[in-house]
Amino acid sequence: MSCPGPVQETRSGAPGGRRSFFGCLVAWLILGLAGGGCWVKKEVGQRLQADITALQAELGVVKDAHQKQKQQLRQRIEEADRRIAELVKIIEDYRRAMGRSAADFGVDIDRLREELMGLKGRVEVLEYELGRLKQASQQQQEKPPADQDGGTAAAAASQPATTVPTQPADPLAAIKRPEKKEAFYKLAHGLLEAGQTAAARQLFKEFLAKWPDDAYSDNALYWIGESYYAEGDFRLAALTFQKVRTGFPKGDKAGDALLKLGYCFYSMGRYQQALPFLEKFVQDHPRSSLVAQAKKKIREARRLARKKKSSRRNR
Repeated sequence: MSCPGPVQETRSGAPGGRRSFFGCLVAWLILGLAGGGCWVKKEVGQRLQADITALQAELGVVKDAHQKQKQQLRQRIEEADRRIAELVKIIEDYRRAMGRSAADFGVDIDRLREELMGLKGRVEVLEYELGRLKQASQQQQEKPPADQDGGTAAAAASQPATTVPTQPADPLAAIKRPEKKEAFYKLAHGLLEAGQTAAARQLFKEFLAKWPDDAYSDNALYWIGESYYAEGDFRLAALTFQKVRTGFPKGDKAGDALLKLGYCFYSMGRYQQALPFLEKFVQDHPRSSLVAQAKKKIREARRLARKKKSSRRNR
């Protein structure tokens, strides 16, 4: 029996190729020994055994490397899945955020602007009131003492005694209050239109005390401000109009109160402070019949504010 020819080693470095070579080598040895037709020298057998051992060791190394590669690939896939999930979440959050319409953002901006204007109005009113208190305090300090050189006391003694004016009687003392709120409100409003501001204000205050949560509560509070405005008490009028805006921001009189706040500051000579209220009224109520009047007041306020500023510089 002839010996088989040499085994051709595969070109591939894959484990499968080495296993094929190893199998052919073993088969060659078995056939050679079983046939007896050829024999193998001891040195050759030892070399072949060493080659087999080396191939087995190399095969183990390749298996370990392959296992590590599989593990690394699995980890990379898991990391990629995690990042994809994060990206999907970011995209979904972005879509939800962009799903809000421009009107939604506009409502938020208007609400913040309204709150800012309300706070600014309070500050302006308080600043004006503080200025009046300071002025009254200075005037009080500038007055001479009552007994200075005896002149003031003597002059006071030489003056004839004056009678202290008595408080006016209740203008509604003889008027019976209506029981129904509609009639009560109409009576107060009628008195205001007739020019009886004090009587109308008293009735509107009583209306608010009896029906604080009524649909006409904001109107009643607004007309109280109008009564102060008609009497020229622009400070109390501004405070009352501000209460209408903060207490009834969605009420029927919120826009009118905003406009009248601008008028109050204008009438107090604080033209620069009047502009934000007037401008906001024009912006928020473009279809109002009072827009033309408000725009005219804005032009006048700007002109007077520049004039006032210029006069301060020239001092």
